[in-house]
Amino acid sequence: MRPPPFAPNPAWDGVGTTALAPGKLFVAGEYGVVEAGQPAVLIAVDRRLSVTLRDADAPQELPGHGWSYLAATRDVLTELARERGLRERPFRVRTLSDLEDADLDGHGPRKYGLGSSAAVTAGAVVALESWYGLALTPDERLKAALLATWRVNARASGADVATALIGGWVDVGSPDRDAVGALLDGARGSVAAVLAQPWPGLHAAALPTPSFRVLVGWSGRPASTTSLVAAVRGQGGLPPWFVERSSACVAALRAAVVADDAAAASDAVAATRANLLELSAAVGVPLETPALATLVEVAREHGLVAKSSGAGGGDCGIALAPAGTDEAALHAAWERAGVQPLPVELGPGAAIAPR
Repeated sequence: MRPPPFAPNPAWDGVGTTALAPGKLFVAGEYGVVEAGQPAVLIAVDRRLSVTLRDADAPQELPGHGWSYLAATRDVLTELARERGLRERPFRVRTLSDLEDADLDGHGPRKYGLGSSAAVTAGAVVALESWYGLALTPDERLKAALLATWRVNARASGADVATALIGGWVDVGSPDRDAVGALLDGARGSVAAVLAQPWPGLHAAALPTPSFRVLVGWSGRPASTTSLVAAVRGQGGLPPWFVERSSACVAALRAAVVADDAAAASDAVAATRANLLELSAAVGVPLETPALATLVEVAREHGLVAKSSGAGGGDCGIALAPAGTDEAALHAAWERAGVQPLPVELGPGAAIAPR
């Protein structure tokens, strides 16, 4: 059951500045996109996270690990505001999310794998841009979000952050993080100077919305993207054959989305899954759990192509559904097989919430 979006809170609602940012799902390109210049295609979903800022007498002390991305984004945007000579405005912050399910069993909400870290980063960038009056370009906004992300996870591709900022179907190319590090060194850490320079490999653009849809099921098991990526890279890095095939799969999917060709898109998704399974066997890291394999098999029984989404090892799987698909029948079959359907639609990119 989908939880209610955000419970009302008179102390916060209608006060200050609120930004909303969507969750995300990989359609193709996971793992490959961690390499500089490599592509991926993702979608933003209409489950969202909100970031609200309100005036305070002194800067708020943010708690530990769970707030690391928010703290990093605050630091990057505040540094940029200082460099531009803007007045600092202390604030308090609140976040709310429906990227997880409700706490139904007393053990806390369960993580779906929809990119809450990316959503909070994107939402905080948009909120803080408005808070300080920075008037960033889309390119500057993305680069600022990536700088904040890398302060927490230096190996992140940034594909999820780009998707949370842009919304809908998104075509992403991963920047060369070492080259950006060199730019930072040359700029002596100046955020403004680094945002103004081109970043090798970085690409992020909206794709047209095709007639086919992405149906989502949750495996029932949360997964750690950072741990899985580290485990795969720890086996000697990504094999060149995997990266080459991943790039080809993304190119085929991108072309299919632009052409609104459901059959070609399904072929690209099937090829992406085959490539991921071969990587899993080559490095000895299980990426497709039994629950995700069941999700794929049930979708196949309904004539659809499916795969895990993201790092695998749990979280969500997706099925590509041409127009006219009996979605209710697939959802019912997934439920009988122990897979939880997630009722999501495409979501818009991060933006200030209307009053």
